[in-house]
Amino acid sequence: MKKIVLTLALLVGGLYVQAQQVRFGIKGGANLSSLGEYKHALLASEDAQLEYKLGFHAGVFSQIYINQKWGLETAIYFTQLGGRDQDRNFDEDYKLKATANYLQLPLSVFREIQLSDRMKLFPSIGIYAGYGLSGTIKATGQIQNIDIAQQQDYFDDFARRFDFGGTAGVQVGLGNVLLGAGYYQGVLRVNKQKTNWDDNAYNSNFKLTVGYLF
Repeated sequence: MKKIVLTLALLVGGLYVQAQQVRFGIKGGANLSSLGEYKHALLASEDAQLEYKLGFHAGVFSQIYINQKWGLETAIYFTQLGGRDQDRNFDEDYKLKATANYLQLPLSVFREIQLSDRMKLFPSIGIYAGYGLSGTIKATGQIQNIDIAQQQDYFDDFARRFDFGGTAGVQVGLGNVLLGAGYYQGVLRVNKQKTNWDDNAYNSNFKLTVGYLF
């Protein structure tokens, strides 16, 4: 993982030197993240659909133009991922919430499409690397009439800190303002202990972003 981050850094550094144009900006927005289906120990090995948790992201980015139409966008974000599950029936009434804070480094290739004098479209595809900073997992409620009220440290007790995956998205440029939507899918297993039933946790995240180019 460290080699991947170093390779990305060297690649971006070389592109800055050869770039025709470089622009910098800030971004922030909302996340809708998921860990998928995972049997978590805090729920006594019950199936948990760790999905649809709201979070946020914020950071700085740059657009590096290779020519007039093609370029690379790189960034460094603080982003909040995780998942949540809730069930309520005759023998279960519980909530489980996993919150994980990451430092994330995406790198994507984009194409600039001029729609009008002030409007541009930027479809993109790329990769990202992430490092876990902090987080918690909390479970409360009842399962089969047994009270549960437990909490774990996300990374010390449950997850591996390194994350890596692919990205795809599109942005609309209105002058210096960027409005974007994207999807991040992790390919590295999140949980430290691999499960035998092949329902391991993986980060996935839909994001809506507002940015400003200086």
